[in-house]
Amino acid sequence: MPLVGFTQVLSNIDEVIQINEDLIAIRNGNQWGFINEEGLLVIDYRDDFVLNNDETKSYPFFKDGRCLIRKLVGIEYLYGFIDTAGNEIIEPQYLNASNFYNGYTIISKLLKEKIGFNEVLKKDIISSKVEEFIIDIHGEVVLYLENPINYIPPTVVSKIPPKLHSKFIAPHLVAVMKKDEKWDIYEF
Repeated sequence: MPLVGFTQVLSNIDEVIQINEDLIAIRNGNQWGFINEEGLLVIDYRDDFVLNNDETKSYPFFKDGRCLIRKLVGIEYLYGFIDTAGNEIIEPQYLNASNFYNGYTIISKLLKEKIGFNEVLKKDIISSKVEEFIIDIHGEVVLYLENPINYIPPTVVSKIPPKLHSKFIAPHLVAVMKKDEKWDIYEF
């Protein structure tokens, strides 16, 4: 008589998400990790994943082999990406980032420029702007989106990043909302 048995791979997992790009997101408490189709933990539990929302839940996922992460630096969260092995492939350095779409992502980057000096306070006068770019899966800039927006850095930690004003509308088309709330479309 043949014996049929089951081998338990992992236990006490709080949440399991359907497979995406050959990986399955699993949650234990506040941390997420990823297992492969054999049930092996390939990306250990961590708390820096950016959670994406669908109709019913929030969870991390991979798109084009990249998963969005964030890291608190000072009082601002900076965004970057890991690969499917869990290696930080694009270090957290952006104020915001979209998920990848056909090998590209939209990022917002803080640019500071010294515009003067305050003699009374003995301090530089700095102009801060957020500018958006398209980068590829290696972090290389593909296109500047010509949409600088004045930015006042926060004084306390905020989990909400500055809003992106650009979006992908086709594999090589991006729409950019300008200050007058009209859209420009660019091919890249």
